[in-house]
Amino acid sequence: MPVIIKYVVERDGIEKMTFASKAEADAYDKLLDTADDISELLSSSDLLNDEKQVDALSMYLAQNKDALLQALGSKRKNKVAPKPAQTNESQMQLDSGIHNQDLEDLVIEKDDEQIDDLDIDQDETIEELIDAA
Repeated sequence: MPVIIKYVVERDGIEKMTFASKAEADAYDKLLDTADDISELLSSSDLLNDEKQVDALSMYLAQNKDALLQALGSKRKNKVAPKPAQTNESQMQLDSGIHNQDLEDLVIEKDDEQIDDLDIDQDETIEELIDAA
C-alpha cells in the first residue's frame, strides 16, 4: 500500500486546496494571505458593496500581483535580455589559449600581409592617411 503525503491549505476551518508538494501549498497560502489583505482594503473603501465581487477582485489582483505592482510603478518591467554573442571555434580556441598562458608569454606581432596591403608611400603624411580612411 503506497503512502501519499498531501499538503492541505485550510482557511477558517474550510479546506481550500490540496497539494502534493509543500512549496506549492505555501505559495497558495501566501496567495490567499495577499487576497485577504486586498479584500480588507477594498472593503474599507465602500466602492464595492457585494462581498462576492470584493472576493473575486481581491483574488484576481493577488494572482496578478506582479502586473499590478508594475502598473503602480513599484516594480520595474521585465526587459528582454540581449542574446549573448555567438563565438566561433577559432575565438574559443584563442580564449582557451589565453587562459593557459601567462601575460609575459604573450607577444603581439605585426601581420606582414596587412602591412603589404596598405601600400603606404613614405612621403604621405598622417593627415592624408586619416582622410583616406
